[in-house]
Amino acid sequence: MKTDRRNFLLSGSAVMAATATGMLVNSSTSAAATTGNASQTVDISWLGGATMLIDFDGHRILTDPTFGEGEQAYFMADPNEMFDLAKGPNARDHARTTPFPGLDLSSVDLMIISHMHEDHFDQLAEKSLPKSLRTIVPTNDAENLAGKGFQNQMIMDWGQSTTITTKNGQITVTVIPAHHSPNPQVNAMLGKGNGYWLTFETGDWRKDIYWTGDTFPTDEVMAAVKTHGIPDILIPHMGAVGTTGPLGQISMGAEQVLQMADTLGQPNILPIHHSTYPLYLEPVSRLIEQTDFAQTRIDLIAEGSTIAYS
Repeated sequence: MKTDRRNFLLSGSAVMAATATGMLVNSSTSAAATTGNASQTVDISWLGGATMLIDFDGHRILTDPTFGEGEQAYFMADPNEMFDLAKGPNARDHARTTPFPGLDLSSVDLMIISHMHEDHFDQLAEKSLPKSLRTIVPTNDAENLAGKGFQNQMIMDWGQSTTITTKNGQITVTVIPAHHSPNPQVNAMLGKGNGYWLTFETGDWRKDIYWTGDTFPTDEVMAAVKTHGIPDILIPHMGAVGTTGPLGQISMGAEQVLQMADTLGQPNILPIHHSTYPLYLEPVSRLIEQTDFAQTRIDLIAEGSTIAYS
């Protein structure tokens, strides 16, 4: 049976999760507090899961939007349950254990998507986001996203880049390969997703961020990352999802994150894709327990918090 990201773990658009009770608009995450020169600061707000609001020089980037709350936060197949690989997993409602911090949708200039599993693009996000929002989307998921009404797409494949001009500088977005599994057969089954290397520049000031997407530090991934040098900030997607299911592990755990950080010269680690959902099997405390703080810095922030890099 031929399977890919669009028909294996995706639930499809026919079933909608229950609407969350929380407001999407929350001024606390619409304009982050900064210090010093605002054009020489990258403010990153973590909104839970893989969802972040990245603010540089007045330009705001939303990543992998997930807005649902409660016991029916989103509807998706469960890779943590045992299932027949020939038939695929059963789809069900998934809970969110934390409240959504809120987001002023009118403040978003660009959305970037790693892939279209519903723990990265949920039903409430599909319903709430303006369909005209400029969106960077992987090649595998462009048709799916267009079918949901999002036509303002920049379809980007591995190795491709785009540059966005801001008031005082620019942002360059480059697509990095993302391998959803270290097992080549499972990776092919799940389909092709994206990670992103983000470069923020103004004058002679620069910050480089590697936002991994759901990936592992395979040889191909690390070779692509190394062509860009050493990132200032590594934002890994964690949770060790799938370890109890037939696909095996399909997101990084602490061991893989620390391996990646060591290979990349020990950048600051800002972990995400943990704690928000029971889907994530490994607690982020495992990363803290395994870290040698003499050489590695972990920037662990709460959902709804903002960290400034200057």
